Amino acid sequence: MKTKLGIKVHIKKGIFFLLLFSVFQSCMEKEEYPPIPSIEFLSFTTLRTQNDVDTMGIILFSYTDGDGDLGVYDCDFFPGNLYTSYYKMENGELKIGTIINPTTGKIDTINFNACFEQLAPDGYSGWIKGDIEDTIRFLRDITSTKPYDTVMYETYITDRAGNKSNVVQTPLIKVKNQ
Repeated sequence: MKTKLGIKVHIKKGIFFLLLFSVFQSCMEKEEYPPIPSIEFLSFTTLRTQNDVDTMGIILFSYTDGDGDLGVYDCDFFPGNLYTSYYKMENGELKIGTIINPTTGKIDTINFNACFEQLAPDGYSGWIKGDIEDTIRFLRDITSTKPYDTVMYETYITDRAGNKSNVVQTPLIKVKNQ
């Protein structure tokens, strides 16, 4: 008799916990995100040489994408999908950074565009989120005669469908040139 009674009690407890779990599960919201990627600036880290000169920076931002189509299959055959523009403070105003193109002799804007490969596995359909870290080389302006410059970066990403994310900015960054 004890065995049957014990089994009934365990069955009743099991049913109770199953119902409780079902109620809890139905109350939880499922995460959903739009198919257009969204990014949020997290941090910017400056790297210096042994001579105490800023050379590189690392920008870190988080992303969400509702349909998981961030990144390309092979960066060797696709254009960039991470776009970073460089701004430099001149006379109290941020201006897009420029450089003379040695091939054409014309002035070009300074961009640190890059490519990142597919973030979700093949066959996956659904949302993804995570962090992206990008290294920006030549942080300092080698033509600057000032010991320090103030710069800022703007970044956005695109997905395989061509959707452009929002644009995020770094805070103003004091860069040591010399």
